[in-house]
Amino acid sequence: MNKKMLRTPFSTPLSGSAREVELRLRNIFSGPKKRPPIPFLILMFSLCIFCGNLVSCQVKEPEPPDVSQTDISLPDPPEQQPDMEVREYSQTLEDIDLDGDGLEDTVTAVVRFDPQDESGSTITLTAALGRGETLEHQWTVEDWLGIESLLAGPLTSPDRDALVLELYSPTSNCGGALTYVLELIDGKLTERYRADGDENTVSGAYLTGREGSPLCDLRIPVLVDKWHAPEYYTLSWNGTGWDETEDGYFTDARTVTVTGGRVLTLALRGRVTGEQFGSFLIYDQIQVFDGDRMFNPDKLLQTILPEDVPGDDRFPEQIFIADGSPCVQIQDINFDGAEDFAVLCDSTRNQGSRWFRWNEGQGQFEYAFSLAWKVEAVPQGQHLIETYWTEDWENTIYNVYGFNNRGRLILESTWDTMAEAQNACKEDFQP
Repeated sequence: MNKKMLRTPFSTPLSGSAREVELRLRNIFSGPKKRPPIPFLILMFSLCIFCGNLVSCQVKEPEPPDVSQTDISLPDPPEQQPDMEVREYSQTLEDIDLDGDGLEDTVTAVVRFDPQDESGSTITLTAALGRGETLEHQWTVEDWLGIESLLAGPLTSPDRDALVLELYSPTSNCGGALTYVLELIDGKLTERYRADGDENTVSGAYLTGREGSPLCDLRIPVLVDKWHAPEYYTLSWNGTGWDETEDGYFTDARTVTVTGGRVLTLALRGRVTGEQFGSFLIYDQIQVFDGDRMFNPDKLLQTILPEDVPGDDRFPEQIFIADGSPCVQIQDINFDGAEDFAVLCDSTRNQGSRWFRWNEGQGQFEYAFSLAWKVEAVPQGQHLIETYWTEDWENTIYNVYGFNNRGRLILESTWDTMAEAQNACKEDFQP
């Protein structure tokens, strides 16, 4: 039975002739026989070349920027560290006589310290003699040093000067120093004496006259501890060598302002105790000078000795203690406008202190009373609050004191806390 195939736009019609179908199939599989037109081939070739340029891997060099209108800021060079800077110090001393010829000589001291040089500080002394000759002396110290002072005086001979060079250490926390004595011997600057750091010497050396002699002496300070002024020793020439004489004491200075703004100076002389009290520092006397300086005999107002001050039941020892810091308190303790002062007299936990108040009528200080070290002055009602440890050393009590009509200290009340003691002072105060 014959069925007729439906024709659609997507179908290929085939005739019923076998010969025709064979020819059509050959044409499909063999493709067209004609070559593409020449212009078409040229166009395709050009397109291929153009596309090849687009995908080329060649990197094009960037054009240099236009710097004519660009602000170029170069980075600052690295700063040199302060601890790596070379330091140099110098000092000149004129109008001296090193060789005894009567002509004026000049000495210049230079200290150079290079942190990158492991040898330390280089010290150079250059002496320009009056006769036209120049001498130089140089040495090295393994430390960073500066020049504290350059002095000259007749230390070993009344006819010529010796040099005193004091060098300080900028890294020392307590003013450590080296002190040299040099003289002109056989045409050379020669070291005659040295006080170095092993002796705890500190800055502050000075020349002083020797009584009954044309020679002078050198006073050199030695550190006692960090809380007190140094102790001095005297360097003296005996004709063949040096004598070193220790003072055996140090002197602390404090200033107080009394009635009318008058300034007084307390000179507290300290030393190591003897066997009676054990080995620690004490003040063996307190001198009061008029003005802001001490050791002027014409200005000495009074001298206070610890044995002149009576002890009491709580603090029986007649002693002024100088151990530690602070050892001296300065405060207006009786509210009269003049500063008073106290000195430690007890080394137990309560740290008793002797108070001395200014007596304007007598023009000097007088002993007033002894209290534990921690005292709070309360202007309201003119009270003092003392912090005091109990006998078992486990608790503290707070004593409130007032002054009677004669100015004597009177115990008014005792409290368990500071707040209660302060409130008691306020409640007692009636304006």
